[in-house]
Amino acid sequence: MPLYLDELWLNATSREAALRAYGTFKALAEVGSFPDGVRLVAGPWFSNEEAKVILVVDIADHAGTFVPFASGIVGGLILRRRLEPIVEPSAVDALLAALSA
Repeated sequence: MPLYLDELWLNATSREAALRAYGTFKALAEVGSFPDGVRLVAGPWFSNEEAKVILVVDIADHAGTFVPFASGIVGGLILRRRLEPIVEPSAVDALLAALSA
């Protein structure tokens, strides 16, 4: 299962933009409306320090998320996105074993 830490910086440049961005992502998470091939594993969490939503997602092919998230940027909901691959602790065990050999 390819897991990603998905950080989305929301447009909160005005009161109206913040209401729209936070409301949209809260509603998407509640109904599980994500692009095809994307499954929410954990979250959403909303940052207490910046206008950001944090998700852990399973994405079979992250190329399929380009259009929906680029549309979110063009539509003014998202300012920036960081999609970072993450692994389970067992992957670190495998690395440690390989380094110890």
